[in-house]
Amino acid sequence: MSTFPNISKLTLGPILTTTKGSKQIAISKDDGSPLIWTPSEYLEVAFEPSSFSDPQASRVSICFNPTEEITNSFLGIFESWSVKTLAKKSKELLGSEQTEAQIKEKFQSCVKTSEKGWTSFRCKMNIAGKNAVQCWTPEKVKCSLPSCWRDCKVLPQFHIKSLYLMNKEIGTVIEVKHCLLEEIEPECPFE
Repeated sequence: MSTFPNISKLTLGPILTTTKGSKQIAISKDDGSPLIWTPSEYLEVAFEPSSFSDPQASRVSICFNPTEEITNSFLGIFESWSVKTLAKKSKELLGSEQTEAQIKEKFQSCVKTSEKGWTSFRCKMNIAGKNAVQCWTPEKVKCSLPSCWRDCKVLPQFHIKSLYLMNKEIGTVIEVKHCLLEEIEPECPFE
């Protein structure tokens, strides 16, 4: 069983400005290595990966149906740590003293529930270029991206990369780096 990395071994780096002008705070382990996490069970894809404004984009959002492990590890452990750590370092990282309550009010969780009651765990994924997601069969043989992600169960390897900072929002940037894919056999709806 996979466990979420020990949060006492995590650190927030300085504020970085991306080439597109957005501000992010890098997240890493104390030794400088990236924060990588693989859940213990396969996940189902809630919606086909897409980019909101550009159907040809190489960087897309992918939403998984969250498991109890994601809810407990990510929401219960990581997002709590993020809020507490940002509050402690708010003067240094955000330019002014802010309380946990103020940070929590701005914090946008990766686990969202829609108005219709659908809950999903949202991440980013590159589907082209040098940082494109790598896909693997259950036999650990490299394969191409699936034509339909909803026809697969996915064991993703997450890179919990950074916290993004916007005027009124703070949130986590999570990239899917690798996926172990298991095809789902479709079931006939007729008896």
